[in-house]
Amino acid sequence: GKQGNGKTLNSIKEIDQKAHREGRTVYYCNITDFKSDHPAIKATWVEFDHPETWFELPQNAIIVIDEAQTWFRTRPQGSKVPLYASRLEIMRKDGHELHAITQSPKLIDSHMRELCGMHIHYYRGRGGKFIKRWEFDQPVMNVGEKLDFPDGQSTRITIDPTYFGCYKSVKDGTEHHFKFRAPRALYVFVACLVLLGLAAWKISGRIVGGAEQVAEPEPVAQPSKGILATASPASMDTIGVDEYIASRTPRVADVPSSAPRYDQIAQPVTFPKPFCVSTSDLEMLKRNSRRMSVGYDQDGNLAGCRCNSQQGTRVDVSFEFCMNVVTNGLFDDTKPDRQQVAGGDRGTDGGAGRHAGADLQLASLISSSSSLEPVEAQYVPRPMPKL
Repeated sequence: GKQGNGKTLNSIKEIDQKAHREGRTVYYCNITDFKSDHPAIKATWVEFDHPETWFELPQNAIIVIDEAQTWFRTRPQGSKVPLYASRLEIMRKDGHELHAITQSPKLIDSHMRELCGMHIHYYRGRGGKFIKRWEFDQPVMNVGEKLDFPDGQSTRITIDPTYFGCYKSVKDGTEHHFKFRAPRALYVFVACLVLLGLAAWKISGRIVGGAEQVAEPEPVAQPSKGILATASPASMDTIGVDEYIASRTPRVADVPSSAPRYDQIAQPVTFPKPFCVSTSDLEMLKRNSRRMSVGYDQDGNLAGCRCNSQQGTRVDVSFEFCMNVVTNGLFDDTKPDRQQVAGGDRGTDGGAGRHAGADLQLASLISSSSSLEPVEAQYVPRPMPKL
């Protein structure tokens, strides 16, 4: 991570916890004024001065080198591989574990990058409190160019203040200049909140002022005797428990809207208009016996009949009524008459057109599909014989 992103402090924390857990000693280099006796430090930390000979440290050592690019810089192509890089090839034999803290993997020797088994990147957005920690199985060279990586695992962490003071990130007499910088969008967001608050305050003042000038409403008519009026929120506190329960109890079982509470809002806006179909197909009767009324038609044949509403729900009527509608139709006195066609060639309901009074032939009502669908009865006028 770049400067001020918390890479050194978080590396110290993670390495100290790991060393303490495994009972290992940490050898460190280039961590300014590190205090191994700091209350937050749990493991044993020992300083060493020659990072180029890290491989000469005791076995099972955990080695930490801050700003490692100072010693492990990239080399000209084709130059001899130094010992500090080649010894990484057999590092496991001595139980060594090397942590090279740097601002970018591009600054580290390519031979060392090739042997690296884990890359941890810290990003502290605009110097804020939260840090995004990315972990990769191998070095990612473009970590400074974007913020999301499909091959890495990310966690959100915060700076742990318990480790403050265990080392110096700046020299004496200097100050931290990597401070939190609020994004411009934050200022825009705060300004929008202020404007919305002012607008809401002005609108509420106008509403309250207008409400004071409104005349008192006419008293609401009392409900008819025997029906409990719907309790308003203001009157809910004044009615008794029994009345409150009664207002929520349906008058008709299994019909919640029949409770007195809904009398003022559960008003009908339509009514059921039956569409009836029948069948004498025995196979269809067997499959749909529970979905229709079954009986015998005028010819003595076993038949099934069903009436549905215009909403597709079943209308509970008798078998006889259903068959009568299929055979004779049902007059709908709520349906307006059709307009008479110019020239008088087409008959109208109740009119004196050419086909008025003619015999009617029932159209086929039997569906051949496996599921019985409601079909509106249709009638075809039979032409009158010529005289």
